[in-house]
Amino acid sequence: MKRIKHTLTALLLLLCGSVQAQNLNTAYFTDGHAYGHQLNPAKDYDQHAYLSLPFLPLSNTGVALRGNLNLQDIFYPGQDGGGTRTYLHPSISASDALGKFSQNNHLLMNLHLDLLSLGFHTKQSFNTVTLGMRGGLGVNVPYGLLSIFKELTNRNYDISDMGMLAQLYAELSYGHSRQITPYLRFGGKLKLLVGGGYAKLNLDKVALNLEAENRWTVNAQASVEVGAKGFSLGEPQVNEYSEEYLKRHPGSPRTYETINTDNMTLESPGIGGFGAAIDLGAELDFEKLDVLPGLKASLALLDLGGIRWANVVRAENRGEEFEFRGFQDIKVGDGEGTKMDDQLKDLGDRFNDLSAIRAVDGGKPVSKFRGVGTTLNIGVEYSLPTYRRLAFGLLSSTRFQGVYTWNEERLSVNYHPASWFEMAASFGFGTHGASLGWMLNLHPRGFNFFIGGDHIPTKLSKQYVPLKTGTSIAMGINFPIGKTNDARKRKKGVADEL
Repeated sequence: MKRIKHTLTALLLLLCGSVQAQNLNTAYFTDGHAYGHQLNPAKDYDQHAYLSLPFLPLSNTGVALRGNLNLQDIFYPGQDGGGTRTYLHPSISASDALGKFSQNNHLLMNLHLDLLSLGFHTKQSFNTVTLGMRGGLGVNVPYGLLSIFKELTNRNYDISDMGMLAQLYAELSYGHSRQITPYLRFGGKLKLLVGGGYAKLNLDKVALNLEAENRWTVNAQASVEVGAKGFSLGEPQVNEYSEEYLKRHPGSPRTYETINTDNMTLESPGIGGFGAAIDLGAELDFEKLDVLPGLKASLALLDLGGIRWANVVRAENRGEEFEFRGFQDIKVGDGEGTKMDDQLKDLGDRFNDLSAIRAVDGGKPVSKFRGVGTTLNIGVEYSLPTYRRLAFGLLSSTRFQGVYTWNEERLSVNYHPASWFEMAASFGFGTHGASLGWMLNLHPRGFNFFIGGDHIPTKLSKQYVPLKTGTSIAMGINFPIGKTNDARKRKKGVADEL
């Protein structure tokens, strides 16, 4: 990739001109789900073994989009058959447009792809080996920045906490779980991580003084980190201070440098770093403690660890006051120069000026350790003592990753009408609102196919693009090996003849 153009604008406007793998939480309480160990390493599996093959790209794939910033809040259909318009268009009132935004507006995208996975029972344990790709993108856009674009007035603005985080890495893991006592099961997983690349943007404190008609000044603390082999910031862009600025800051140099997104390069990409992480999990069966028939509880802590990136290039704002040419003449009407591409290019140039970040140590790369983000899962499951094919579960998931931290509570109903078929439905609520989930799992002898999602899209564009954030899909194919363990089936109360 020779050129990286208007990167900040693309992130700012949510890929419309994350952070971590997305597992299917609706499947947490289904015993026939071969990849339950990725939600909790203590999970057992009701078949003797399974195998997914690398030539099947859907062996276990998950993609998810979550957040509280929706594409339909950014883009509006044109009037009288016209083209799509952004919320900046004068035909859309400020109250209608800005009333849909929150103080902090998140967009998180996650990718999970297993290339090879194997699970097998020994006499006393269940073991797994997995090779896969993990990736994510997280964007946080403060209300103040969206407000500036729409209702620009001569006053002061605070647009702090703008940020972006993206990462991509490979993961090779070995997991082991076993029954410690009749009522307690424990599991752990060791992961080797191979980094492909990561990028992080933070605008920690940004204050704009727009009180003057023709002169805007900015006080900012901003930083950028990119960890990828072969990445370079390239030659800087040289900007000139105005005469008014030099009069107010005697002795200042006449020019200053900022990074130029047009000059960024990524040549000969490869391994960006190495790291490790662990998963820990446990399950407690209260029925075997003679406390309450059908009740179980579980706990898992996932991805404790990170990657040491070997080639991290840094840029930052020095915290000095500087002059900014502003947003006062953004092209948002109809006519020449107002097409979507023109608007995005224009905003990209202006946002680059706004950040005014410069390479640290001339862009010399350094090594740096970064965590990949940790997830805490807490689950409670209850199976009806008189009808064990039906169970209810409550799963609390919390993702810890700085400003991109989120929490979700998910209530599920799980039905296991036959030994080869399971289904589940769920309702989730939390940081990013409410969602509906579902799953179907078919595993007759020798073959397993599952499909589901934690977020059902409720509104699509004409191009079938989800207009509301909150969309996910997970599916996979694998091959169970050996016969179903009858003891496990009887434990769940599913008759052998089903």
